[in-house]
Amino acid sequence: SSGINAEYGDLRLVLRSLLATKQSSDPEMKTLFLLLILAAITQAKLYNIRVQTETKPDSGTNGKIYVTFVGKKGESSGHRLDRGWYDDFEPNLLTGYSVNVAANIGDLKCIRFSTPNNDAWLPRYAVVTPSGDREHYFYNTEGTWVSAQHSDGNAVPELEMCEQGTETYYITIRTSTEAYAWSDAIWPRLTITGAKGKTKTGVLNNKGHNDFRKGQDDTFTIPGMKFVGKVKCVEVDVMGSDKWKFDYIEVHCDRYRSTYTRMNDD
Repeated sequence: SSGINAEYGDLRLVLRSLLATKQSSDPEMKTLFLLLILAAITQAKLYNIRVQTETKPDSGTNGKIYVTFVGKKGESSGHRLDRGWYDDFEPNLLTGYSVNVAANIGDLKCIRFSTPNNDAWLPRYAVVTPSGDREHYFYNTEGTWVSAQHSDGNAVPELEMCEQGTETYYITIRTSTEAYAWSDAIWPRLTITGAKGKTKTGVLNNKGHNDFRKGQDDTFTIPGMKFVGKVKCVEVDVMGSDKWKFDYIEVHCDRYRSTYTRMNDD
């Protein structure tokens, strides 16, 4: 079960202002106080977020991780994700939080992770469900680490991940039967190019399953992607240094059921 860690940062700022207004003896100010309370309650919204840490060695962190929700009308303040007495961001851990945001930020478009610490963290993806809304998917498509230490290579103190779309893609990959073709340290991502543009997955990984074994078919369901129309090509890039060989990759989506197949004939 996912833990609940309700953050009230935005709401506290509003309430501080309301308390200052309440102390006034002016009747009009007291009326304003009540109206402001009503407005604050009306605008407050609960955001449920699930965060998946990558499986790479050292991808977890004991540092402080903050999330900012970015919408069409603005963005929230940074909210610390912390369940208390719990290792929140261990490798391959999926952790859930509930965050209260007082500001009306409009339709959710992006999220931003940040940290003041040097202990680097590698998130794979996050799923956010605002109250009364659908699930929004955000992928770390470039495999970027989050760290305040700029010398950590591919690391940034703030990582913004934006929603690509609402399409679900289904990707099947067969690993070759050749000797040493399999890998358990490759962490592949896929760029799908079609008639309507490009969309990119995060790391392909079925949680709790040993992917990319010799002669094995692995199927990945990736929601929250951009619809690119008829697929023209796919490109694979990896984060690992291990060798891996696939026989073919098949791709299709809900709106375009015709399967695209990329044979590895090279």
